[in-house]
Amino acid sequence: ASVVFAAMMIGSTAIVAASAAESTDAVAAEDSSAVGADDSSAVGAEGSESTGADSKVYFDVSSMGWNNYKSIMIYLYEHNGDVLIQWQSKKGRMTDEGNGKYSFDLAAKGYPLDAGKEYACIFLADTGVQTCDLMIGPECYGDTAVGTGEKIENTEDSNKKSDGVKWTNNSAKYDIPLGITSIGNIVGKSLWKGDTKYSLFVAFLKDTGKKGIDNAVKFNGKTVQQTIDDTAKTLGLGTEDIKKAIKESGRTLDWKEASSSAEKGSKVSDGGSGDTNTNTNTNSNTTGGSNSGSSNSGSSGGSTGSVTSGEETTVYFVIGGIMLAAAGVFFLARKRREY
Repeated sequence: ASVVFAAMMIGSTAIVAASAAESTDAVAAEDSSAVGADDSSAVGAEGSESTGADSKVYFDVSSMGWNNYKSIMIYLYEHNGDVLIQWQSKKGRMTDEGNGKYSFDLAAKGYPLDAGKEYACIFLADTGVQTCDLMIGPECYGDTAVGTGEKIENTEDSNKKSDGVKWTNNSAKYDIPLGITSIGNIVGKSLWKGDTKYSLFVAFLKDTGKKGIDNAVKFNGKTVQQTIDDTAKTLGLGTEDIKKAIKESGRTLDWKEASSSAEKGSKVSDGGSGDTNTNTNTNSNTTGGSNSGSSNSGSSGGSTGSVTSGEETTVYFVIGGIMLAAAGVFFLARKRREY
C-alpha cells in the first residue's frame, strides 16, 4: 500500500509538471506567433510605405509644357464599363505635390483598381488641355505619368489631338490603347485583353457609324480601296487577312485584291486572330489573394492542434505507468500472503 501511495504521489507530481511544461510551451508558441505576425506585418507595412507602393498615382505636369492652369484632374473609366471619375469632376482633382508634380490616391478617394478589370485614364487641366488615353492598373500605383512630346489623334474626333503620355515604370504593359481613329488612322500601342489587330480591323470594316470605314472615307479623302489597304498595312495585315476580314464583316466593300497595295498572303501567324494581347493586367493579384488566404487560415489552426495533442499524450502515459505499478504491487502482495 505504501508503494502504491508513493507511486501515486510521484505520478501526480509528474502530471502537474508535464501539464505546466506543456502550458508553458503553448504560451511561448502563441507569444512567438503573435510577435512574429506583428513584426512581419509592421515591417511589411513600413516597407510598403517606404517604397511608395501605395495607391497613389502621379502626373508630372512640368513634362507637358502646360501653363496658366489652376487645377489638374484625372478622368478614369473602366474599359467596356462605367466612367468612374467624370470629366472635369471635382472628385478627380489631383493634389499638388510641388515642382509640377501632382498626385491622386485612388483607394483613399474611393476608386481602388480591381486587378481583374481593365482601366484607362486621362489627365487634364482646367484650361482645356489634356493627355491622350492611358491604360492604368494596380501595378501603376506609385508610378508617374510623363509627357512624350507627341500629339495623338483623338479616336472619337480626328480634328482633335491630345498630348502623348506614358508611365515611367510601366509603359511596357500599360500604354496608349491601340485603336483605329474615325478616319482610319492607327494610334496607340497596347491592346486590350481579348483584342487583336485583326479583330480591330474587322470591327472597323463592320461598323457603319462614326468608328467605321464609311465615316472614314467621308473625311479622309481616300477611296474605300485605299482606306482598307492603308489601315491593314499599318496593322501588319496582308491581302489574305483583308479578304477574310471583309467576309467576316458581312459587308460588300469596293476592294479588289489585284489592286491592293498590301503585302500578299496572310501576315497573321494563327490564321486570323492576329497578334494577341500581351497587355493583360490580372496576373499580380491572384498571387496576392491566395497568399493572404493560406496564411490566415492554415498556420493558427495547426499550432493549436499540436499543443493539445502533446498534453493529452503525457497525461495518459503517466496514468498508465501508475496503473501498471499498482497492479504489480497488488500481485506481489497477494503472492506473499499465499506463500
